[in-house]
Formats: sequence, structure tokens, C-alpha cells
Amino acid sequence: MADTYKALSTVTVGAGGSSTITFSNIPQTYTDLRIVLSARTDRSGFPNDNIRVYPNGSSSNLSERYLLGFGSGVTSATDTSGLGAAGAVGASATASTFSNVEVYIPNYTGSTNKQFAVNAVSENNATDGRQGLTANLWSSTTPITSLTIVPSSGPNFVQYTTATLYGVYNADVSTPPATPTIGTATADDASASITFTGVSNAASYTMTSTPGSITGTGATSPITVSGLTNGTAYTFKVKSNNPFGSSAESAASNSVTPVATSYQSIATITGTGSSSTLTFSSIPSTYTHLQIRCITRSTSGGAGGSGIQVTANGNTTSSDYSYHRLMADGSSVSAYGQTGLDYILINSNSSNTSGMYAVSIVDILDYTSTSKNKTFRAYTGLDLNNTLGVFGLRSQGWFATPAAISSLTFTTSVGNFDSNTQFALYGIKVA
Repeated sequence: MADTYKALSTVTVGAGGSSTITFSNIPQTYTDLRIVLSARTDRSGFPNDNIRVYPNGSSSNLSERYLLGFGSGVTSATDTSGLGAAGAVGASATASTFSNVEVYIPNYTGSTNKQFAVNAVSENNATDGRQGLTANLWSSTTPITSLTIVPSSGPNFVQYTTATLYGVYNADVSTPPATPTIGTATADDASASITFTGVSNAASYTMTSTPGSITGTGATSPITVSGLTNGTAYTFKVKSNNPFGSSAESAASNSVTPVATSYQSIATITGTGSSSTLTFSSIPSTYTHLQIRCITRSTSGGAGGSGIQVTANGNTTSSDYSYHRLMADGSSVSAYGQTGLDYILINSNSSNTSGMYAVSIVDILDYTSTSKNKTFRAYTGLDLNNTLGVFGLRSQGWFATPAAISSLTFTTSVGNFDSNTQFALYGIKVA
């Protein structure tokens, strides 16, 4: 198949000269790259300057092997100082004579080491001439996004030095690609993944949302479109692209509505050392479930742990609650249950090992339901350097007239919550 070249950028050095020529933000949508360079430097001598190419600004992990012919002889050598090309014409060369260099870089977006093939020639009105063939290697699996060209011995490129970067397709591409076929959209948290069937001669694909015209791009199916608004319904259309244009958009996908599936922080409350209660108030009703993660310690002395009650919406009526536990303390396991309000969480005490806190996680499902009584599920534990420890699986039912939970209050059975106690409240949305 034929190679198709697309000019991406041309740099022409102005009257003041330039020590470098740089191509930046190279698109990643081509098969290979090609640089065509017409060069001359302000250094005396002929040719006297090599030209070096640095990928992504790197001067490391570069090597070259070259074959150089110069009128009466041929030489071959290796070099690790950069990716080189044969000698550039210097200021002593016949006026208006420039060296000509072509650099070919296959698979520049790949995850393998990068190779550069260089063909360079300098000719000075039959008084001197050089031709070089160079095989270069950049030992890096990073895709090439920029290329910097410099004269190796430090002079400047002079006025009219010109370099053009081409993107290359190893395919017979001369027209815009056909329209791809849309597949299935699947919603995620603030994003969607959409499948499609690709077409020949396409370099990339663009997926666009309705509403919002939010786009995602990629070379293969599926494409993820991010930045969507949770709770909003979207459809998507895809088009294909190559250097000669873009196709028409496809038909629309199925409609999907992104919904947050991760934990989202709502609020954090911290002990002060002067209060036995901490409260989350005005809990938003926009989530599906709640989770509380806490690290707790009481200012009160006494060996072992104390307890923490959890009440909803300020309701402290004991008969509106039930309580069950399965608890282990290293030497025994106990099970217990009762009707009434008890201590669902464990609390460390100030006389315990310094800096040791109890840790608990509490889940409350369907907390906004007005047709279901609420169940609190707690994982709670405390360990004091192997001298004392307790772990509990505990549950609590709230049997008041079913109501949405809008506040939660935590009360320690002894002392106050110290200044490092912390309760973090998270909301969970599920599709």
C-alpha cells in the first residue's frame, strides 16, 4: 500500500538565526513521521557540523551508527551523543548552498524503542561533498510528542534554513473516511463508554454527546466521554477522522444517564474534648446510602473501651431501637441482643496506650426511604498493643415511624470525645 504524507508544520529560520528548530505537540494520529530539512549554519568550515535530533527533549538513551562518504573515502562509526545526521553546510560553503536531510521515524506512537533512519547529503560545487546514511536508536517506549533539531557543535542555523514535519500513513489514504457505526453506550460516574464499529482509512474517532457536545477521542472502540453531569440523560454520535477530513456523524446511541457510584464526602466532624456528643445535621437527601468512618477516643480514664450510641433525627426513645452484637476479645466470643438503645460503636479511653484509637465503619442503606425502617450495620474494633483488644460486628434497628434520616448524633458513654476524634460522613449513589 502507498504511503500518504500530510504536512504538519514548517519552520523557516529568520534573519537572526536560531540555535534550535522544534516541533511540539505532535499529533498521535499517524503511522510514522518524516522530517525534511534544508540546513546551513554560521560555523566556519565545510561541512563541519553534524545535526542532532532530540525526541521529547531527551538527550539520554540515544545512539547512532553511520556510514559516511566524502569524496575520496568512506568511514563508519558509532556515537552515543545524540541522534545524528551527516554534516551540515557551514558558513565557508559556497553561498546559497544548503545540506539536505531526510529523517524517517516509524511507529513513533508505539510502546517499543524508536528508530530513526537518516539520509543526508552536502555538496559544495564539486570542491567538497558528503553523503551519510545513519541508523539511530532512542531506547525509550514513550510515544514521541516533540522533536528538537540542533547543530551539534553549538552554532546557529542561518536564515532560510527550513524544516518540514510530515505525518505518514502506511495506507492508501486520499479521501475522508466513511462513517462508523455506533454501538452501545454504558453509563458510569460522570462519564460513559460507547462502542462502535470502525472503518478503513480512519486515523481517529470522535464521540460527541447530546446534550452538551462533550467529546471523547480515540483510535479504537470503545471511547470514553468524561465530564458528563450525573443525573442527565445523554446519547452519543461518532465520526471518523484522517488528514483529509472527517466523516458524517453516525446515528445516535441508546440513551444513558450517568450516576455517581463512588463514595462522595459530605461532611466531617471533630471532637473538642469538651462535649460528649457530635452530630451530622442537615444531611442531604440526594444519595442512595450513607457510610460513616470514624476514629474515636474518650477523655475518660479506665481500662479497655467505652461505648458510643448512634441516634437518628434526635430520637433518643429507647423503645424505638433494637441492638445485636457479635464480639470477640481475643479469648472468647459473645453474642447478645436486646430491644432498646445500646452502644453500637467502641470508643478508646484516655488511660489506654497513648495515641491508640478505636476505629469503626457504619453503613446505613436506603436512608431516605419513608417506607422502610432503618438498619445500622457497624464494624468496630480497638487494639491496645496486644494487652487488650476487642472487635465487634454490631447492628441496630430504628423502628420509629419510617422516616428519612436527616441527622445523626454520636454519644460517648463516658467522658467527652477528645480533640483527635473524627467522624467522616459519605454519601453513596448507585445506578
